[in-house]
Amino acid sequence: MKIAVLSDIHGNIEALEAVNLDLQQRGADRVFCLGDNIGYGPDPEAVIQLVRRQGYTSILGNHELALRDERARKWFNFQAAENNSATARLLSPASLAYCDTLPKYFEFCGARFVHGFPPASVFQYLSRQSDVKLVTILANAAVSLFFLGHTHTLEIVSLEGGAIRRQPLKQDRIILIPGQKYIVNAGSVGQPRESDKRAKYLLWDNEAGTLDTLFVAYDCRRTMEKIRALGFPESYASRLG
Repeated sequence: MKIAVLSDIHGNIEALEAVNLDLQQRGADRVFCLGDNIGYGPDPEAVIQLVRRQGYTSILGNHELALRDERARKWFNFQAAENNSATARLLSPASLAYCDTLPKYFEFCGARFVHGFPPASVFQYLSRQSDVKLVTILANAAVSLFFLGHTHTLEIVSLEGGAIRRQPLKQDRIILIPGQKYIVNAGSVGQPRESDKRAKYLLWDNEAGTLDTLFVAYDCRRTMEKIRALGFPESYASRLG
């Protein structure tokens, strides 16, 4: 089965439409979204409608959690908190209700999908975890593979001989070694933080044991124009191009 893994779409419908077309052409059998479908970007409603229309399975991100939980919104800086309020006003009642139903994690085919960090955190960052904590998480995990997002940066972490190995993911295919445990950061579809600003997503073939990191070009200029037209912070636009 080919499983597409998307994260941090952040209201960027142009990026999502390009990724959706690409994964359809590659024959993805199932699609998982790792949360933060909304926030920063100008089209949260269109993104949620596409996610639901295409039958993607989505979990909860910190931006969805903040829609319903004032305590979660306090984790944001001032700009992000204000943007979360503005995003809520762009969503229909049906989309707000949908965000409220999202689970914190999902397990499928021996993998766990979570937004921030295992087992079910939407706020913890992979990049801030010590090797000691990573060893503990992976050594005691009932699954061999975790997919997460939140940092907007592609990365793979593996437990090899009792030690942690961290590597950035490039536009390439890697072979997952049977019996080895991994944490994989899917980067971001709609707000990447790497120098390459194309939309990023993963395609996991669980039978072949392969993981493809895919970069998809889209018209980021249109997204940037819409962000500016809404009066959102300039950094949300300039990050894209």
